[in-house]
Amino acid sequence: MSTTDLKSLLHDQIDRLQQEDDLQDLLLTVSEFVSHRGGLPDESPELLAQLQHALSSASAGNFTPHSDVVQEAKQWITK
Repeated sequence: MSTTDLKSLLHDQIDRLQQEDDLQDLLLTVSEFVSHRGGLPDESPELLAQLQHALSSASAGNFTPHSDVVQEAKQWITK
């Protein structure tokens, strides 16, 4: 499928959206995609510090196992 065909399909899908909230969500999603498409985003020193802290915390055993998260999510869904 050509680039023109793909763009046409995307435009058709966008034209079907009627809710302003949906259009705003789509715009944010596309903007994020386009801004990060060129490569990895620039990591700020704050982000790197948070990631290092999270890694250290997990290495020390301070985390919630996946099975516990799944169990809690099932409880939330049924509420």
